[in-house]
Amino acid sequence: MAENINYLCEIGTEEIPAGYIPPAVNAAREFMEKTLKQERLSFTEVYVYATPRRLAILVSDMADMQSADEEEIKGPSLKAAYDENGNPAKPLQGFMQGNNVKIDDIYTRDTGKGEYIFAKRTREALPATDIIPGIIEKMLGALPFPKRMRWGAKKIAFPRPISYFCVLLNNSIIQHQIEGIPFGNSVRGHYIQNNVMVEITDTSRYIEILDTHGVIVEQERRKQIIRQQLEDAAASIDGVLIEDEELLDTVTFLTEWPYVVVCDFDTDFLQIPDIVLITEMKEHQKYFAVNTTSGGLMPKFLVISNNPPNDNVKQGNERVIAARFSDARFFFGEDRKTSLAEKVDQLKDVLFHKDLGSIYDKVERMKTIADEASGILDLPGETREKIDRAVMLSKADLNTSMVFEFTSLQGEMGKIYAILDGEDREVAAAIDEHYRPRSQGDELPVSMVSIIVSLAEKVDNLFGSFSVGNIPKGSQDPYALRRQAAAIVEMLIQNQLHLSLDQLFDKIASQYRNGEDLKKTILDFINTRAKTYYTQQGFSYDEINACLAVGIYDYYELQRRAESVHDFRKDERFGEMLLAFKRMNNIVSAFQKKNPGYSLHFDPALLKEKEEKDLYDFFNKRKKDLEKYLETNDYQKLFMLLIEGKSVVDYFFDKVMVMVDDTRLRDNRLGLLDSILENFNNLIDFSEISE
Repeated sequence: MAENINYLCEIGTEEIPAGYIPPAVNAAREFMEKTLKQERLSFTEVYVYATPRRLAILVSDMADMQSADEEEIKGPSLKAAYDENGNPAKPLQGFMQGNNVKIDDIYTRDTGKGEYIFAKRTREALPATDIIPGIIEKMLGALPFPKRMRWGAKKIAFPRPISYFCVLLNNSIIQHQIEGIPFGNSVRGHYIQNNVMVEITDTSRYIEILDTHGVIVEQERRKQIIRQQLEDAAASIDGVLIEDEELLDTVTFLTEWPYVVVCDFDTDFLQIPDIVLITEMKEHQKYFAVNTTSGGLMPKFLVISNNPPNDNVKQGNERVIAARFSDARFFFGEDRKTSLAEKVDQLKDVLFHKDLGSIYDKVERMKTIADEASGILDLPGETREKIDRAVMLSKADLNTSMVFEFTSLQGEMGKIYAILDGEDREVAAAIDEHYRPRSQGDELPVSMVSIIVSLAEKVDNLFGSFSVGNIPKGSQDPYALRRQAAAIVEMLIQNQLHLSLDQLFDKIASQYRNGEDLKKTILDFINTRAKTYYTQQGFSYDEINACLAVGIYDYYELQRRAESVHDFRKDERFGEMLLAFKRMNNIVSAFQKKNPGYSLHFDPALLKEKEEKDLYDFFNKRKKDLEKYLETNDYQKLFMLLIEGKSVVDYFFDKVMVMVDDTRLRDNRLGLLDSILENFNNLIDFSEISE
C-alpha cells in the first residue's frame, strides 16, 4: 500500500493496448528510481500504477530540494598543466575557468597512468520543481513501447494521444507544459461511468479519490478482484474456472473497474475439440472458459467487462462467440476431409527457409537425426518405427485450416487429428510434445518417442539456424535457440540417456551448409546451457568445469561424474588425492607446453629408484580394476582407489627427481606419469578443481 505520497504524475491517455502496459510499468519504476538518485532527490519508495487510460507514478517522501554535495573533477595531466616557468598553462586555465575553480582549489593525484590535476566543487542544490519537468519529458521517450504515434502537430510520440498531465509535489501543481499540454491537478474518472475530470488536492488520497470515481488504479488489486470474481462466477454455475494467468494479466489492463458476465453458447459447438474452443475464446475474444466438475468443457464462458452487466452486454458477446465457433466448426470440418498423413506431401510447397528448403525438407532432416539418435541409443525396432511415423506426421498440421487460423495450436491439432485418424497414441503425443518446452517452465516430453522427435526438431533448428547465420547475440534470441539447447541437455539428463552429441553431430552435420565446421560451435553453445543447468543442480563452478573440460558431450554421464565429485570431495582425503594428481599433471603439462609435439615413451625396464618402481607397480597391478571402474562408471570405487594411491605418489615426488639431466631417464619418468594420467584423460580434468 502506497504511503506518505507527496509526488504524483498521472499521464492521461486514450486507450493503450493491454500488452504495452506491463513493460512500461516496470520501466517507469526503474527509470524513476534511477533518475531521482542521479538528480539527488531523496525519496522512500516509487509506485507505478496503470489502467488502459493512465500511467501513474507516485513517490513517497520525495525531497523538495536536491541535496548539496561535493564532487571531484579531473583536469589535465600535471605535465600539461604548467608552462616552463611554473605558471598555469592553457589546459589548466581552461579547466579552472570551465569549472569555476580557483588555483587554491586544485591538487594533483597519481591515477596509475600518471599524475593529473583534480579539484573539488560543491554542486548547487536546485528545487525539485525545476528538475521534475525534465525527468517527465525524458521518461516519455524512454518507455519501451513496441509502437508510437504522433497526433496533430505535436512532436511527442506515445502509443496513444496524451490528454492531460496531473503533476503535483506536496499538493501543489508544478508549473510546466509539454507540447501545449499543461500540467494540472485533475485526473479523469471512469471514461463511461464517471467521465469527469476530478481535482486531486491531496496526493495521499489519490487512490481513494479514483476509487470513488470508478477507477481501481492499482493493477495488482484489480487483478485479484478479477480473479476472485471469475472463481465466484464459475462456482455460481457449478463449474470450475480454467485458469489462465496470461489471459488474466491481459484483461487486468483492459479494464478500470471490472465486472464478470456469465454467457452461454450452443451445446452443438461442444463437438469441436475443447482446445479449439478455449483458444478461440482466449485469443480472439479474451474470454475465460469453464469446465464441469467432471472435467469437460461447459457451454458457458466468462467475460470481463469494464461496465456493469446487462442483457445487451451478455447477448452481444454470445452473438460474437457463436460466429467465431461457426468458423471454427467449418475449419475443423474442412481439415477432417483428408487424413493427417495425406497432408504430408503438401509440405513440399511450404517454405521453411530460403536456404533450408521446404517444411518437407526439414522433416527429412529430422528423420535422419532421429534415425541416428535411435541407433546410438540402440532403441528397439517397435519404438524406432513409432519415432519414424511421428517425425513424418510432426509438421502435417501446419497445412490445416485450424493451425492457419490459430498458429498457437500447432502440434496440439496434429495430436487431435492423429488420434481421430487412428494413429498410435505415442505417435500422436509426440506430434504435440516435440515442440516442448514452448516457454520457460513448460514441461519436457515424457515418452521415448516424443523425446527423440523433440531432440531431432531442436538439433535441426540449431544446425539450420547457425548454418544461415541466425545465431543468438547478446540478449537477442528470436528463435529461442538457447531454450532449445537447454531442453536438449535436460531431456538427456532427466531421462538418463547416454547419447554423445558429438557422435550424433558427426553423423548428421553433412545435411547442412558448413555443417562440419559448425559442430564445435554448436557443441560449445550447448555446453554453455549445460553449465547453467548443472549450476542450478547445486554443483560448483570448478566441479562443472572439471567435467566439461574433457571434451565429452554425454550430458547424463557428465551429470553422474559431477555428482560423484560433488559428493566425494566432502571426504577430506579427496583434497589430498587431488594435490597428488595435480603434481603429476602440472609437471607433465609444463613440459609438454615448453616442448610441443615432443613424444614421451615409457619403458618399465628403465625404472631405477624404488619409489618409481612402486608407483608403476601400484597402478599396473590395478589396471584391470581401473578399466572396470571407468567402464562401469563406478566413480566412488575409482576415487577410493586413487586415494589409496596418494601416498605412493607422494613418496615418488619426495624421493625421485623427475627433471634430471639424463634425458633418457627424465623422459621415462615423464612417460610414467603421463601413462598414469592417460587413464583419466576422458574422466575429469583434475586441474580444474579448486583445492
